[in-house]
Amino acid sequence: MAPLTLTRLTTEYSVEEDRLCLRGEDETGRTIVIWLTARMLRVLTPRLTGWLERQTANQPLADVRQTMAQEAAVAGHAAQPPVTAALDGNAFLTRSIDIITADDAMRLVFKAEDGGAGAPDTALAAEIPFLAEELRQWLAIVMAASDTAGWPSDIWPDWMREARRPAHAAPRLKLH
Repeated sequence: MAPLTLTRLTTEYSVEEDRLCLRGEDETGRTIVIWLTARMLRVLTPRLTGWLERQTANQPLADVRQTMAQEAAVAGHAAQPPVTAALDGNAFLTRSIDIITADDAMRLVFKAEDGGAGAPDTALAAEIPFLAEELRQWLAIVMAASDTAGWPSDIWPDWMREARRPAHAAPRLKLH
């Protein structure tokens, strides 16, 4: 079965499951729930942030450019109504993720099976296409959910941590 191509995604941390819950919807309104563990996130995150870093690798002040791009992506993220999908419907625990990249876009294919010999053709799978800005926005949401979970933050690059820091208020000038 071909993976469901998601056009909307809601990501949140589930305390009960101690996992990230990705509720996705395709353009026809079909929904799916994808569970992502901290362990899988530790493997996935460096690959995603590495792809973003390669876009500025040969430019001066690459980390500063990454921080600025991350801040701009987060600032440009428009809130949408959350995807509502029943947890007992199409739902699966991610066992493997295929990452398909191009220069300006990537697709993540979340799979319930690892694709080994004998894997059923009916295994659940979902793919999420991302442009760089969309990936940055989603990673910011995932990082916030990871913080909520209390998971280790060492998987996040400095430029992402810098981008999430609240701007310090300018010191007030006191006149007497």
